Amino acid sequence: MFRMLSSPAVWALGDQVLVSAGTFAMTLLVARCVSLGDFSTYGLTTILLWFVSAIHRSYLTQPMSISAVAEPPEAWGPRLKRVLVLQALGWPLVLGLFLAVSARYLPSWQVAASASLFTIAYLLQETMRRILFVQQRMQWVSCLDALAYGGQLILGVVLWWLHDTPVALSTLLVAASVPFLLSAMLAYASLPTPARAALWPDRQSLKRAASAHWTESRWVCFSQVFMFGSFMLVPFQIAEWGKPLWVAQYNAAGALLNGLNVIRQALGNHLPIEAARRFHSDGVDGLQRYLWTSAVWIFGLSLAIMAILVGFGEPLVGLLFGDRFTEAVALLPHAAVGQLMTMFMLLSQAGALVIKRTEQIFWSYVVGTMISFGLAPWVIPEWGLLGAVWVANIGIFVPAAWHLLAFLRDLRQVATEQRT
Repeated sequence: MFRMLSSPAVWALGDQVLVSAGTFAMTLLVARCVSLGDFSTYGLTTILLWFVSAIHRSYLTQPMSISAVAEPPEAWGPRLKRVLVLQALGWPLVLGLFLAVSARYLPSWQVAASASLFTIAYLLQETMRRILFVQQRMQWVSCLDALAYGGQLILGVVLWWLHDTPVALSTLLVAASVPFLLSAMLAYASLPTPARAALWPDRQSLKRAASAHWTESRWVCFSQVFMFGSFMLVPFQIAEWGKPLWVAQYNAAGALLNGLNVIRQALGNHLPIEAARRFHSDGVDGLQRYLWTSAVWIFGLSLAIMAILVGFGEPLVGLLFGDRFTEAVALLPHAAVGQLMTMFMLLSQAGALVIKRTEQIFWSYVVGTMISFGLAPWVIPEWGLLGAVWVANIGIFVPAAWHLLAFLRDLRQVATEQRT
């Protein structure tokens, strides 16, 4: 029993409970301490953060983690430093993205700059988490996540307490970035001495690393772009084709159903690494057994969580968000359908990443994006918030079905190649 509780998988799940609880609590705090319009803006900046984070994970940290699994510890330091420098080179792009979006959807450049600062701090902390995941130092990861997510919550509460009027969103975002930066610095300081002593990369090694990462991840990166087009950009579509304040109601429903993120994010961190281990040790058969076993557990846990959240949706929304968010209650049963479908996409995508057959992820999301952008201008004005939820659901279901079928075909091809 003790060995099971101390395993990296259990600690990964426990850590994600901590991260998801901290994120959810921060969402509740923002909903309470800013204006309704600023909460809509917060939802849009969060979508941008997740987009940048998805590209960052696909291009930098996921290839780093998968490669480091098979490497000796002394190779982690140079690899990590190459990733950190590549990440820093992308910071102007992050700021540019937020400023470009602010011209139409955000209230001011101050909010855009503050949100980009928080995004940079978040990504630094996320990079350090990933290298600690590879080292299986899960207890230390949890301590650092407690500092980052708990710290932003404490600073937010202090700002709320000090203000008689709603807190400015830009102030809240700047304050929230501080504990993430501190957590990243402590994580780096805790690395083994050989890793910290590794030389920072020169221009040539940086170019080779950038090229290698791109070769390995380009289809996944393209996929992430179209994944957001398929269903993640629905809040922006609501702001464009509906009413901007509807975004707040949509986000409240989504935040409640993100209780499923406890499983989703834990699997996003753990599945590709563990699937890679099974594939290296047991081949296609071991990978397939692992994914099917995981699917059974994922479906059972996800269904139980959704039943609780939807069944108690009305009192939960009233208790957590207040009487400003009553429209969110009617969205919960419909939004739960899409949330459940996203869980199964994690399995096929993790498997495709391991067998290096990721181009179908891209094509599945291209089709989903075309459908989503075709439906939104018609469905959202006609059916309002409920129509927006079903635009997202269809944008999830189409890529999920497409990629599952493609992955099963690719898995059979890889198995045939291994046997011949």
